[in-house]
Amino acid sequence: MTISETMEYIQSYQKSGKPVQDLTRIQSLLDELGNPQEQLQVVHIAGTNGKGSVTALCAAAATAAGYRTGTLTSPFIRHYTDRIQIDGTDIPPESLCRFCEQVKACAVSGDCSQFEITLAIALLWFLEERCDLVILETGIGGLLDATNVVKMPLVTAITSISFDHMALLGNTLLEIAAQKAGIVKPGCPVVLSPDNTDEVKAYVAQTAEQKNAPFLTPNMQDCHILSESLCETVFQYHSFSYTLHMPGRHQVYNAMTAIEMIRLLGMHGYPISAATAQAAFAGVRVPARTEILRQEPLVLLDGGHNQAGVMALAELLRRCGIRPIHGICGMLTTKDYSTACSILKSVFDTVICVDDFLEKAVPADSLAKCFAPMPSVRTADSFQNAYAEALAQAKTDHGMVVICGSLYLASEALQKIEPSSEPETRL
Repeated sequence: MTISETMEYIQSYQKSGKPVQDLTRIQSLLDELGNPQEQLQVVHIAGTNGKGSVTALCAAAATAAGYRTGTLTSPFIRHYTDRIQIDGTDIPPESLCRFCEQVKACAVSGDCSQFEITLAIALLWFLEERCDLVILETGIGGLLDATNVVKMPLVTAITSISFDHMALLGNTLLEIAAQKAGIVKPGCPVVLSPDNTDEVKAYVAQTAEQKNAPFLTPNMQDCHILSESLCETVFQYHSFSYTLHMPGRHQVYNAMTAIEMIRLLGMHGYPISAATAQAAFAGVRVPARTEILRQEPLVLLDGGHNQAGVMALAELLRRCGIRPIHGICGMLTTKDYSTACSILKSVFDTVICVDDFLEKAVPADSLAKCFAPMPSVRTADSFQNAYAEALAQAKTDHGMVVICGSLYLASEALQKIEPSSEPETRL
């Protein structure tokens, strides 16, 4: 198969496929492929927000410590292959094609989802490349997620749980937590992000106790923010200081979760020193997670698309001290866009709504109505026109541009925005 044939085949599948009641479908596919997941040492991460950041932090530290580390993340941002990586490098096209042919040849592959096909390809590549560690991020949920086919991970982690994908996961926080906690395995330690509600903490702790799985959540009293800005956050945890170049208080919670996971990996024969983690964390930048695209004027890109993600962005913007803030917003019809807009309009001074980045996008006119009664709300027929207009405004009034609402919009922005020639474009 050529790369174009491979991508055509992969894209012919629905992202989630037909609803599943168990893991029989993915297990049948992996049975035909020799069950590569059983020959790998896996770290498993679920959660609503923060999975990508925690995965990136853990993987960077493991790679820095000398471990060959594979990662599977979801969704892709720039291109399909960036969701399957080893030590930060995408799967090569020739490997993608070769393993895709192997998966396609399986009798059961035709009934699978795009995510299941992707997982199988990733596992085969990780095994061939002899990865020491593999970090798997769930797609949606946990209990019925294809990645949960892994029977005995080294460590599991659950990041911030909030409302998203309610049609699949449930309408209450505890119903969603039950799906996420489905990755907890007997005897396998689980780390829960400290920014979860007390009821979620109690539920996950109870689930861990029932499965005799060691449970821990980072202690917020042990964390001290030393400094924070849009450029970096410095915090102290367990007497060690860490520097993050992903802005936002929520990234501190993600880092604390990663630190506890790293500590547990050391107890499983994968020691990673605090000094190694410190150096690795400072270099981590996850695309579209409060990413600074340029400095003059400041342009911030964020893919947060649910209530908790948008609230984290709003908190960051309130703290940054830069005004006015010119927003470019696009969201999907499958998300609670009305609530998101009500949060964003409290921090935006102007906003331009767009809908040309995906067929499932909320029509720009409908999205604009959600920002009422803001005095300066308008629409644009393309993201590029919206960006040109917002950038010109920010240059004139020394404000900033914030692009937000969807990871799909973030992907569009990364493809369409010309990199700035400034020496410190990427912080």
